[in-house]
Amino acid sequence: MIELAPNHKSGLPVTNPILLAGCMIGYGEALHSGVATAQWGGVVVGPVRLQGRGSAAGPRLARLPGGFVLEPGVQSRGVYAVVRQYAALWPRLGCPVIAQLADEEPDSLGKVAERLNGVVALSGLELLLPRRAEPEQVRRMVRAVTRDNDLPVWVKPSLESAVTLAPAAVEAGAVGVVVGQPPLGAAQLAEHGGAPLVGPLFGPLTFAVMLPTLLEVGQLGLGCALIACGGIYTMGQAQQALAAGAHAVQIDAAVWVEPGLPARLAQQWANSQSPQSLST
Repeated sequence: MIELAPNHKSGLPVTNPILLAGCMIGYGEALHSGVATAQWGGVVVGPVRLQGRGSAAGPRLARLPGGFVLEPGVQSRGVYAVVRQYAALWPRLGCPVIAQLADEEPDSLGKVAERLNGVVALSGLELLLPRRAEPEQVRRMVRAVTRDNDLPVWVKPSLESAVTLAPAAVEAGAVGVVVGQPPLGAAQLAEHGGAPLVGPLFGPLTFAVMLPTLLEVGQLGLGCALIACGGIYTMGQAQQALAAGAHAVQIDAAVWVEPGLPARLAQQWANSQSPQSLST
């Protein structure tokens, strides 16, 4: 077992370090049929807010070599609708489920956390931090969530702010740091007169951007779980992230191309841990 909530009273043990990032299968309803979710280390569902919000107006996707820019807007569902419509799906996944919280105001976060408290299918919460958050704001956000919920809490800052915000989050009670949110990118929309689309950048090229930040956060010695997210498409990349100090990795947009990738990586990791593998 790998512990992703060190020093937390309930902990968050996972059987392997391959997790699925938030937004990749929505709230569990957007899962590709036949995917072996029970082989995953865990999955993040969401985002969840106090009040649901609609998606951004199109165009929302622009491709570039090695990746793509996706502007999802602020699309999310309200916590009461999420619990009512989707919580029954989570036990069927057969792996730990973590809910991603996307509100920015502590009062709203506290209400969301309070509503999720006691949802038996949840193993933890992931707090999506604002890109321009300040350390004191992060402390208030984490304290609002931990005050009204007994589950372990991870934070997911932007890559640009991870080194600054991770210590504040852990000080306030977070037990894990996810490095990190997709970096911002821009790509030309050729089919729309060449106008640029600015938004989160996904694809294998983001791994090279994420890894240095992961190393920097690891060097802080925060004593929390460290989870890598960004551009992980192969077992080699996952192993690099683990060697850099991550306890687990989150697979993001790669699953849209290859739905079976997380389970395949989990199996490859398990094979690498076998006595025969370790002795060769």
